[in-house]
Amino acid sequence: KIKRQKNGNIHTYVYYHCTKRINPNCTQGSIEEKELKEQIVTEIDSIEIPSEFHSFAMKWFQKENEKEIGGRNAVIKANEKAYKACLAKIDGLTDMRAGGEISAEEFAERKTKFLAEKKQLDGLFGDTSKRADKWLETADEMLTFIEKAKYKFENGTIETRRSILSTLGSDLILKGKILSIDIDKSLFPIKRISKDVSTIKERLEPLNTVEKQREFDTLCNQNLVMRRVLDEVRTSLMITSPLQFAVVRSW
Repeated sequence: KIKRQKNGNIHTYVYYHCTKRINPNCTQGSIEEKELKEQIVTEIDSIEIPSEFHSFAMKWFQKENEKEIGGRNAVIKANEKAYKACLAKIDGLTDMRAGGEISAEEFAERKTKFLAEKKQLDGLFGDTSKRADKWLETADEMLTFIEKAKYKFENGTIETRRSILSTLGSDLILKGKILSIDIDKSLFPIKRISKDVSTIKERLEPLNTVEKQREFDTLCNQNLVMRRVLDEVRTSLMITSPLQFAVVRSW
């Protein structure tokens, strides 16, 4: 909407409204862009974290990653044993057929079974070797997204804003001019500690030395709720696609 005043001033107002594509009878009114942006920023504020917490969390995640690597190596060893046994069965089957101990039909049936087992083990090797590294990379992307989302939303292009909003969560509903967002399950736990993290930072400011960062890390590590939340995030990220927070790669 463009409003022209008698004194020559021109004011432009942007509104968002339902397209009524899905529900032609939708009765919801429009909302001014400024008001909508404020509501989105409020949602971003609920998960905002300082860069110092990003640093602490990545150290914590790294330690958990080392534990994951230990478990991964144990799985790899078990898979290697099963893989060698599978290859031995295939070799033995070939020898049995060459010696005329089994028929061609029996050979083909057993070979199909053993090759399917080998293919499954091949897949396990690939999944196991990448599992620990994937979630750690995703964790860094997620924390970068949280740390920079507010600034980028307030100063970015419309495409950046759309990407941020879609990354925040799904099931976006605007009812009575109130925006409702189903915050993504990986981001949601951060809402429980965002204020505590900010409080710790304010107590230690300015956080401009290595010693202050160590003190910040210690206080966060002593907070059982923060550690519990990070563990929830880690569990969630281990089953989350790395593409989820890919918007940060363009920043």
